[in-house]
Amino acid sequence: MAQDMGGAHSPLGRVGSRHVGRTRPRAALHRILLALAAPLCALALLGPACSTTGGGAGVPAAGDIAAAPAASPFQQELDRLGVPLRLPARGKAIVVNIPAFELIAFRDAMPEFRSRVIVGSPRNPTPVLETHVTAVRFRPRWRPTPEMVASGEYEDRVWPPGRRNPLGLAAIRLGEGLLVYLHDTNRRSLFERDARALSHGCIRVQRWDELAAWVLDIGLDEVHRHAEGRRTFDMEADPIPVFLGYFLDFPQQDGAPRRHADIYALGRSAGPQGMRGERVPEAVCAGG
Repeated sequence: MAQDMGGAHSPLGRVGSRHVGRTRPRAALHRILLALAAPLCALALLGPACSTTGGGAGVPAAGDIAAAPAASPFQQELDRLGVPLRLPARGKAIVVNIPAFELIAFRDAMPEFRSRVIVGSPRNPTPVLETHVTAVRFRPRWRPTPEMVASGEYEDRVWPPGRRNPLGLAAIRLGEGLLVYLHDTNRRSLFERDARALSHGCIRVQRWDELAAWVLDIGLDEVHRHAEGRRTFDMEADPIPVFLGYFLDFPQQDGAPRRHADIYALGRSAGPQGMRGERVPEAVCAGG
């Protein structure tokens, strides 16, 4: 069989000889085309069509795949302490640490500023949850919940906008339908207390005006102008992530860890992530 396929008198042998003879010029032409194509690939800076390290057309080379951002120094410290919180590596985020009575504004997982806050009492705890900013309402109106009226702390009426309003001059509204706000207050002297679990669930923010300016990317003067104006209105904001957490161990402003009192007697820290579907207490803020 081998002789029949390769013999000089074999029809297949003769056809094969003619085919080989005709391909020699074609092979030479192919080498010329390859030589001309090489400089073009070099000019294209070894794009996908010419790359020898990628996986073919449409597949990026290994060096073209962006690496995941490294954890920030603050996130590394949270991880070291075992704090159940994962900060966004890029962009803004707001964290309220309930037992620390503190709000922290983050950018790229690093703190930008901190503020004292007043949180819910043990009887009316601030919920642990993950949500986002929706808008800033300037000069809000407010009406207490039936539970607040029953406690005898507030009259059953609508409070007009202004400095005497329990929501103060501005309220940062969170996820759709969520009656928990980050807001100013008409009782600012309470921020001087060390233990500040005093509200019906909402978060009163001492540096409310700076927080509103930071959320909206506007100047502090503009915030004050709206807050002292005549009309009640919402200013839309980017959906900045907001984490209301219960972290017993947390880094202070100087970076040193601190153990906070277990004000709700939970016996542990509680992280907000993954709790979007959890039931939120109804006896929080109302009106607005």
